[in-house]
Amino acid sequence: MFEIRLVQKEDAKEMLEYLKKVGSETDFLLFGKEGISLSLEEEAHLLERMRISPYAKMFIAKDGDLIIGTASIHTSTKPRIKHKAELGISVLKSYWGKGVSKLLMDKIIEYAKTSGFIEMILLEVATTNTRAIKFYESYGFKSYGVARNAVKIDQGYLDWELMRLDV
Repeated sequence: MFEIRLVQKEDAKEMLEYLKKVGSETDFLLFGKEGISLSLEEEAHLLERMRISPYAKMFIAKDGDLIIGTASIHTSTKPRIKHKAELGISVLKSYWGKGVSKLLMDKIIEYAKTSGFIEMILLEVATTNTRAIKFYESYGFKSYGVARNAVKIDQGYLDWELMRLDV
């Protein structure tokens, strides 16, 4: 069984390595094989802020000592928009189809429902990522539009399907 837990600042080094690996496996993320451009210290600070904030949480899935997936949710502190939160989720390709996304999504939705203020979860997914779209639909996410040319990779563009779940 996989461990699902809140991320900690001590996970920063492994998280940066995970992001490079997962970014190299698909074009459906906002970054590629380069990962994200944060130093180890910056990543540790970001992870700690997410851990202590009521407005942002990140959960990681681990198989032993290896991070195999992440899911994050964040919203605003502004009263008029804090009811809507944005979701991001990723899993290493070798773990696709093994229930990791389900475990992470269950944690995110549980957090949203118990937050006391999150009423909807929003996400953006490439329109060509039919596997992910079907997964989100299985949780009750509904499409509410398409953002054309939302992501540029080299000289090509991807459209994003905009989806939402009322919690």
